[in-house]
Amino acid sequence: MKKIIALLFFCIALIFLLVACSEKKNVSKFIAKASDFEDSGFTSRRGQLIVVIGDELMISANYDPQSKEKSSIDKILESEQVKSGNHFLKNFKNVNISTKDDKYYISANDGVSLEFQKIGERIIVDEEGMEYYTQEYTEE
Repeated sequence: MKKIIALLFFCIALIFLLVACSEKKNVSKFIAKASDFEDSGFTSRRGQLIVVIGDELMISANYDPQSKEKSSIDKILESEQVKSGNHFLKNFKNVNISTKDDKYYISANDGVSLEFQKIGERIIVDEEGMEYYTQEYTEE
């Protein structure tokens, strides 16, 4: 009886060991670089543009509070009190972009704080799930 219990315990321990070893870490194959935002920047499906020019973060967008798809840029437009249907264009000074793995952390004057994740060679996604695309290929 003791041998059966010992064998059963060994089998259960082996199963746990195999399951633990087979778990994959959520490692992205895309590495975020601050330089990705230079030149053409990124544009969303809704035409919202975010680009770094020198030490400034330029955001250009039309504000549509009725849109079903929301973006992190919409939150900035709301904080800037942009009226529905109006075009917004502003350069925020003192931009700082830090990266870690596949994440971008962007901050600038006026309390601007954005986070993006690189999910493709030319695709990023913001915290609201809005995807942005660039026409530039990164230099590896």
